[in-house]
Amino acid sequence: MIPTAAHRTRARLAASAESPPSLRSPRGPMLAILAAGLAAIAFTAGPRVAVALTVAAAAVLVHQNKHARASARRHRATQLPPALETLATSLRTGASLPTALQEAGATVDPPLGTELTAVARAAAHGRPVTDALDEWSAQHDDPGTRLAATALVLATVVGSTPAHAVDSVAATLRERVDLTAERRALGTQARTSALVLALAPAAFATLLIMGDTPAAHFLLGSAAGWTCLVIGIAFDAAGAWWMSRLTRGPQP
Repeated sequence: MIPTAAHRTRARLAASAESPPSLRSPRGPMLAILAAGLAAIAFTAGPRVAVALTVAAAAVLVHQNKHARASARRHRATQLPPALETLATSLRTGASLPTALQEAGATVDPPLGTELTAVARAAAHGRPVTDALDEWSAQHDDPGTRLAATALVLATVVGSTPAHAVDSVAATLRERVDLTAERRALGTQARTSALVLALAPAAFATLLIMGDTPAAHFLLGSAAGWTCLVIGIAFDAAGAWWMSRLTRGPQP
């Protein structure tokens, strides 16, 4: 399949629709501010409120970190089809595979552009391109990368037309990205329901503790109460994990 200009334009728009998330957020100052705020709350409102807010803040941080990593994987998956189309175009003009990888890496934003440039640089320094592709596939063990690396390695070893193989892989990956996006959109309501079910017990327990009720004295002032808290949190976390597994679909 030879991509037309319209196909390449749609692929580039899909790849740029989701900006690359940053996993290196300034967490040092944020954690310091959070710790100072919790200390102030513990001093003014008591330790129960501070404990409840600490648990809530930890849950929010874990969720944000997980969401950022998932967004990074989805963004990288959308970069693969247009990058492979650029690679196939270079191969049709007679460029070698390392040169085509260099050109594709120069036209794609990080993280994928940096990866392709590194593979091209390793091949330019004398390393066999098949070894560089195998290492790239091993470092990023996802279906799209494995499929692209396998097609390039087979085209290099067997001697088939690399551009045709890359075009076919790009079309397959584009279909996978579109299908994953559609499934994610259809599962939005299920994920929202799962989030509400997971947060409801925690919210109810937080209200009990903040209200300074006899239940709060039992939960935080006795061994039996702490045992109930630990068991409840464990079951709630297990349920949230299982519902997340059911609703998130396949990883890109």
